[in-house]
Amino acid sequence: MLLLRLACALAALASLPSSGDSFWHETLAPHFQVRHQPAFLPPGFVLQLEKIHNHLRMDLSMFSPWMAKERLKLYFYADRDSYLKGELKPPGWSNGIAFRKEKIVAVYDQPNRPKLFQIIAHETTHLLFEGYWWESGKPPPQWLNEGLAMMEEADDPRLPEKSEWFQTMALLNPEHTIPFKQFAEIRPTTDLKDNSNKDAVSLWYVQAFSIVHFLYREHSRLQFQNFCNQLRDGKDLEKVIWQVYRYSGSEDLDRAWRAWLKKPSTVARMRRFLNAANYKGREDPDAAAPQRGGSRVGPGGTLRHLKPTGFGDFSYDNLQSK
Repeated sequence: MLLLRLACALAALASLPSSGDSFWHETLAPHFQVRHQPAFLPPGFVLQLEKIHNHLRMDLSMFSPWMAKERLKLYFYADRDSYLKGELKPPGWSNGIAFRKEKIVAVYDQPNRPKLFQIIAHETTHLLFEGYWWESGKPPPQWLNEGLAMMEEADDPRLPEKSEWFQTMALLNPEHTIPFKQFAEIRPTTDLKDNSNKDAVSLWYVQAFSIVHFLYREHSRLQFQNFCNQLRDGKDLEKVIWQVYRYSGSEDLDRAWRAWLKKPSTVARMRRFLNAANYKGREDPDAAAPQRGGSRVGPGGTLRHLKPTGFGDFSYDNLQSK
């Protein structure tokens, strides 16, 4: 039945004029209204969108129950130049952008389709999660917002180690991370922009992913929902940590997260899909820095301008302008 609905949706193409000289086509999918500049969407595009929606609905419908009945709007530009010059006026460094009020995600076509779908999942997570927080008139904590969006990029709950972010934790030395109480108060785009440690922003984002993964995947879904609900209601972080997760506070949570990060079973999962040639154990600080995905990994597990697939041209150097 779903395949039949998708086939009907693909056949329902209509041209829509837009502002300026733009000219749009429209494809209606069960859960997406796709406006696209190319006459036809890439093969399998709608099916992949529905897979993303199904994945996000499993994880995020508790924050956005409307997503089961209401279509998300996706603007699909033909190329980067059209995207940057389009009426949505996205930032020049971005590969995608979300507008929570309008329930719009905008991206542009690119040859690396897995990366494209990661971007769509990332930005759609922002749209859904930020909308939930703004119902109470406030933005989500940045570490929680970014960590969750990264987790949803390509995270398979059954095999999280396939996620590049999960693999990157193998390069995250627990001794170089920020204590959680301090970490949760940092806004990297402002607080770390003048930091003399060039790895500071990189490490913050990897740590955000790691902590959110720990809170969500290593505990129950209901706990994570309750945690977000109470924080959104303005309750004190220290009290919420105890009431929801039964850690006595930030320091206790921090110890539990670091212990999980060091567990042999966790380390083995991190390294399962990470090329051994690109991983120099943290126990060998004098090892020559390997190359990973065009990024420099420094001795001792530090990071040099890491560029995960989900961000592409969006490097950590220009995250500070976000």
